[in-house]
Amino acid sequence: MDAIPSAAVSAAEEEVRLRLLSSFSEDCRRLETTLTKSRILIDRAERWSFKDARLAQHLTQLKDAAYDAEDFLNDIDYQDQQKKIQAQQSQASQFLHNSLNYLRNLMNGAAKTMKTIHRRLDTIAADLEGLMGQLGLHGDYSMPANRQMGCLVNEPIVYGRDEEREKVIELLGVPRGQSNNENDSVSVSVPTKRRKKENVSVLSIYGMGGVGKTTLAQVVYNDERVVKDFNLKIWICVSDNFDVNSLSKEIIDNAGKGYETDHMNLSSLQETLKKIVMAHCFLLILDDVWNEDSREWQKFYAPLSYGQEGSMILVTTRTLKVANIAGTMDPIFLEGLSGNVYWDFFKSCAFRCENPEDYPELEKIGIDIAAKLKGSPLAAKTLGGLLNEDMGAEHWTTILNSELWELPQKEGDILPALRLSYLYLLPHLKRCFSFCSIFPKDYEFDKSDLTSIWVAEGFVIPQGNMLLEDIATMYLRDLTSRCFLQQSHRDPLNCVMHDLIHDLAQFVSVDECSRIDKGRGQIRIPKTVRHLSICCTSLEEKKLMELASYDKLRSIIILSKFRRGLDSVIDCWFRGLANIRCLKLSFCKITELPESISNLNHLRYLDVSGTSIRSLPNSLCYLNNLQVLNVTKCRLGCFPQGFTRLQNLRKLYPREAIISKISEIGKLTSLQYLPQFEVQQDDQHKIGELKHMAQLHGCLHIKNLENVESKEDACEAELDNKPYLDELILEWSRRTSNSHHDMEVLEGLQPHQKLKQLEIRHYGGTTSPSWLRPQTLTCLSKLHIEECRKLTELPCLPPSLTSLVLVNVGLNSLPRLWDDRQDSTNESSSSSSSSSSSSHSNRSSSLCNLHISRCFSLTNLDGWLMPHYLPSLEAFRVEYCKNLTSLPPDNFKDFVSLKTMKIIACPKLTCCRELILPTSINEVVLRDCGDLDRSLPGCLQNLKSLTRLVIHRSPYITSLPEQVMCQLKSLESLSIVKCEELSSLGGLGVLASLKDISIRYCPKLADSEPPMFDFTDEVQRAEICLCIDRTTLLKLQSLRNLVPFIRELEMFCSSEPEMFVGEDRELLWWFKSLKHLRFSYCDKLNSLPTELHRLTSLQKLSIQNCSKIHFLPENGLPPSLTKLDFHGCNEEFTRQLKMYKSLKNL
Repeated sequence: MDAIPSAAVSAAEEEVRLRLLSSFSEDCRRLETTLTKSRILIDRAERWSFKDARLAQHLTQLKDAAYDAEDFLNDIDYQDQQKKIQAQQSQASQFLHNSLNYLRNLMNGAAKTMKTIHRRLDTIAADLEGLMGQLGLHGDYSMPANRQMGCLVNEPIVYGRDEEREKVIELLGVPRGQSNNENDSVSVSVPTKRRKKENVSVLSIYGMGGVGKTTLAQVVYNDERVVKDFNLKIWICVSDNFDVNSLSKEIIDNAGKGYETDHMNLSSLQETLKKIVMAHCFLLILDDVWNEDSREWQKFYAPLSYGQEGSMILVTTRTLKVANIAGTMDPIFLEGLSGNVYWDFFKSCAFRCENPEDYPELEKIGIDIAAKLKGSPLAAKTLGGLLNEDMGAEHWTTILNSELWELPQKEGDILPALRLSYLYLLPHLKRCFSFCSIFPKDYEFDKSDLTSIWVAEGFVIPQGNMLLEDIATMYLRDLTSRCFLQQSHRDPLNCVMHDLIHDLAQFVSVDECSRIDKGRGQIRIPKTVRHLSICCTSLEEKKLMELASYDKLRSIIILSKFRRGLDSVIDCWFRGLANIRCLKLSFCKITELPESISNLNHLRYLDVSGTSIRSLPNSLCYLNNLQVLNVTKCRLGCFPQGFTRLQNLRKLYPREAIISKISEIGKLTSLQYLPQFEVQQDDQHKIGELKHMAQLHGCLHIKNLENVESKEDACEAELDNKPYLDELILEWSRRTSNSHHDMEVLEGLQPHQKLKQLEIRHYGGTTSPSWLRPQTLTCLSKLHIEECRKLTELPCLPPSLTSLVLVNVGLNSLPRLWDDRQDSTNESSSSSSSSSSSSHSNRSSSLCNLHISRCFSLTNLDGWLMPHYLPSLEAFRVEYCKNLTSLPPDNFKDFVSLKTMKIIACPKLTCCRELILPTSINEVVLRDCGDLDRSLPGCLQNLKSLTRLVIHRSPYITSLPEQVMCQLKSLESLSIVKCEELSSLGGLGVLASLKDISIRYCPKLADSEPPMFDFTDEVQRAEICLCIDRTTLLKLQSLRNLVPFIRELEMFCSSEPEMFVGEDRELLWWFKSLKHLRFSYCDKLNSLPTELHRLTSLQKLSIQNCSKIHFLPENGLPPSLTKLDFHGCNEEFTRQLKMYKSLKNL
């Protein structure tokens, strides 16, 4: 028989392939449709799940089946991607044959699996709908309209806690004084009963969850009277994991004394903690404590009991039992807000920016809703957010009549208001919220990291052309506006979850999310679990291995520095957990990732930061779904070959040094962050690699631009097609300088018009590019030009510019910040009187910050530095401009927004008029500024907002007169150095806010001066840090009067061979409250003061670069010393200091 032509075979195979593909694709579409319907049913059923246990059980089963369907469809999608990649790499005929075999195998395997999954999904959904019909649950909650929020919810006012605040503050032993709150006239009856006399007392506040215990503690913690009364304040979030080691470490770390606690055992931790508290009158807040084991509490409390008298511990807890175990005083029971106070608070949450009087019907309904909330502020905030979404009576009435209010409520149950608010969340927000339950209580979420995980998990629904990360950020804002998440007080980039809200998240995700935590005992992990976190530092290897059997897992997140090595475990995980999407192993003991990582086909998020990994496996390059890779703080030398196959990679966090080693990085077209790109001459690192990277966000730093061959090559980068870039840094090497070439290249690097910040470094051209114009860069807010010595002109800059920084630029005049063409138009169309006003209006700029440094050709600022041109100027700094001779001193008074003025090392400045400063200014630095400082000290009058004053190298200032100094009511920092004519500090004593004083190299300051005020000064003062260069300055009456308030004394660059000797010994005795004594760069000093041991309050001694000191004082060091620092001392003295430090365990 003749052979069948190959073309006929190919045509037949193609027909079969298309038929099989069409059939299978149709089955997949049907499954997707059923899955969508199931998700809708899940959301509807979830709102009634509290009605019947059977309903809740069916709901759990349907959720599990829906997850299985999602996983299956993801598998099919991944295999489809793989076939497309193979099609690009294989010959067409061979691919066709292989594709047909693949489809046949698919029909035999995957198609059968799909039918099973589809059948299960249909069956459970039908059962669930039938049960809902039996229970008469045909109706549905109506979703509130998606109302745009007009203002953010924050808490500028704390309602109804004035009396409780005053009670707690008085029980803390803080003297009653002027507070920063308005309603402090409340008369409070304070119980003084103590169960036992202790140096360190413990006061407990207890009450139901969400009643405001934490808020009250925060108000107390930040009260200015409390801040002044305790010299060490620490806040610890405890929650349900009361681990003595962890808590002790956290307190030591928060004390900020520099101790390394990672390798300390409990004994060392307690000794260290004891040493810290012995030196302080401290306030420790322990928020949300659950521990009921009195032995654990006593173990924890033992070192803290050595604190100085008056030290306090404030505990917040939900239970009286915990309050009694911890407390040494009768506890305070905190009730909910009551009456009109609660109604006012509820109105602020529910109506927000709306006027309640405009909604009389809603007010009536709101009163009834508020009555159900039992005075809980958290319930008011959460439910108020839900009500505010739809200001219609029908929506509010539906909330009021919800059956959830009728459920029996036990102690510790989730508040009905919180459950109700959760049930009204949109499905995608529910998934994002419930996922957060895998993190421990009081965990601080990094917002960017959390939204990246949400994207990786598939929680984020695409919306048009919006980036998924931007949509996820919208989700975050939505959850925050509803109080399911809260802004962190510590870091604006973080958010936190109230502990009661966390209970809710755990309640609604019990079958999907689980957490292994040291303090939670044996936790049963259901086989349906999809997301798992490990929050302990070690776990038996057997238990870790068992996790590989949980094949439905999508997330494993390790949230602590895991001590056990995981190398043998993760290979087992990679082989058994094919559905993993998110894997966070940061700071775990891992030395390598096994090649079996290629099994994780659905992996989208991988964090191995802080591990000991030195290289990544080649198989990583086949993870086509990978979106986020974090390898910061790793010793990674390079990326594997083929790394750029990861075309879905959106975020890469490596060390900047190894980014340049990625060849052909331009293939990573989805990449959003590329902090640095080094142009090289080889084909794999040319600037054209940036061409298709249109998704880049944030800052892009392009280095070595001398390697760009031409303007045409520069245009290949297509920087004008990168709309998400906010900041661009263009840098040439210092070693090259080719004016014409640099000008051509810069011309070709035109950025997108939305660029906000531009920085140009080491540019060798003489002119600016044509695109640096207001018409081109319409959003530019910051321009920074550095080390461009040949650049002699800049064009008119955009009116949007708020910051201009020029460092070592060859300009002989500053660029215009206004358009002269507008001026001429105005002048020709109006009268002369109105022309001036109109001209000034058009010639005004948005510039807030002006910084000029080392611009040696610049001579004059008179015609440029004009208040009507720069009405928004807040910071003015000019330094090291050695040829600058003129600026308009009397114009400064009209810069009504000016906050900072620094004029440094401009010795040729002449001044024919007196410098007059605006009252808005809070920082003045005048250093070696020619004749300008002839205006001192007169120019300092009426500066009531001034907080920092620096005067260096002024040959004209002779005194600090009291009549001038008394007007500087806010001055906190004063530095006077090398003012050779200064002979009196007479007015220093009237500076009541002064905290930091430095007076050095002022030789005419006499040893004594007439007293300007009584030594028993009654002025309320802050603690002071004093830096001087000779001990005799302490004899000045103005400094001597401040000695009782000095907590830190630094002897800096002193030429004295001995200090505090002879009749000057008593100078040291005056420092009864000195905590820190520092000797720095005293290279002539032969010995430490012999009377040093008399400083009984001294806690820290620092000795730096004092090479002539050989021995410790004969009478030793103060017994109160807790810390000894030294550097740059001679060998013998260093040996003695080390021995002393070791002996005293400092």
